[in-house]
Amino acid sequence: MSIENHHIRKGNGYGRGNWKSFGRQYVRPCVGSFHHAVAPVLLLGQCITLLPVVNIFSANYRTARFKLRSFRCIYSLVYLALTGIYCTFFIRWYIRKGLNLSYFANCIYMVVVYLSAWLFFFIALRWQSILGAFSRCERSFLSDHYRRQSKGRFALGWKIRFTGFAIFALALVEDWLNYYSAYQSNIVQIATCNRTNVTIWQNFYLREHPHVFHWLPFNGFTIAVTEWINRCMRYTWTYLDIFIISFCYGAQFRYEQIFRRLVAVQGIACPTNFWHDVRMDYVAVSELVQVLDAQFGHLILLACANDMYFIATQLFNGFQRRRVIANYVYFWYSLLLLMFRTIVMLYVGSGVYAASTSPLQLLRNVHSKHWGIDMAGTLVTYELVLLDQVKKIPDTSTDCSYF
Repeated sequence: MSIENHHIRKGNGYGRGNWKSFGRQYVRPCVGSFHHAVAPVLLLGQCITLLPVVNIFSANYRTARFKLRSFRCIYSLVYLALTGIYCTFFIRWYIRKGLNLSYFANCIYMVVVYLSAWLFFFIALRWQSILGAFSRCERSFLSDHYRRQSKGRFALGWKIRFTGFAIFALALVEDWLNYYSAYQSNIVQIATCNRTNVTIWQNFYLREHPHVFHWLPFNGFTIAVTEWINRCMRYTWTYLDIFIISFCYGAQFRYEQIFRRLVAVQGIACPTNFWHDVRMDYVAVSELVQVLDAQFGHLILLACANDMYFIATQLFNGFQRRRVIANYVYFWYSLLLLMFRTIVMLYVGSGVYAASTSPLQLLRNVHSKHWGIDMAGTLVTYELVLLDQVKKIPDTSTDCSYF
């Protein structure tokens, strides 16, 4: 058997249809592109002031860009300005009270979340070039010979959206438990301290946000702004993991498509240009991974370091005694959710490398009589790389030293 006409002309990758969003008419993008898959997740981030990019649902990725004169940008800049003041008040207040482990962890949380918001703003400035890197990689993967291999499997959009919205829904539950736990703690404090001169809500906000109401008047506007800033900061921490997971899925899915295409032709004599196309597709995904690493490497490092630090801090705080049952429920739910988010992010991130190696075993199993020039060159390259790595491992069997 042989494959004669495997090379199909690549389309432009865009279908036609209607997609209404915020009262505006959009052309529905071709299902399968990363731009289409990640759009609802971007909208989720924009609700909490992150990634001020316009036209995220547009069929043409080139129109999805940062626009200074837009509501999204103004919304983000107002948040960054007010949150900067809020964080300054917060850190100054707890430095004056005397930093302990709990106060220091809270200050680290403020700094990391605020820094993350600025990093998302800078990513929005480069968003068009990032989507351009995905588009250059996906030209082949949106064609029919790859689409046929993906039928009956979870689509890229389904993976990204389900994971992102599921984690965010769990974060909503965590936020409600935090609010309820703080409310119950204030009821206990009012009863213990016999405070009859304040209402329960006055005591709640004065106790939860002393760094704000020590300087600003206690009124509805100040409460609303404080709650808005706190909600956005809390969800930014969760969204950081969701954002990294989305991009890891985007790269991992393309490697998996190459693997499934190779599985489909096992035992079949393929022409030389077939192996050339597969090799070029593999190189395109590898180049995309390099671009993503350069763009988001610092963000991944920040997310991992922050999650690991707070897991360690929360485990230490687990030995503290709490007077309200709601405090225990919130504490363990929050800790388990943080661990779950971190594990999912690391698992999906490591899956990119695992997916990149899965086609190699299939290539090694191809019989030598089916090799073309490209096929043989690829295998020789991999063997040379392996030999180079073996040379770098020193032989310690004849080393008599201890140190």
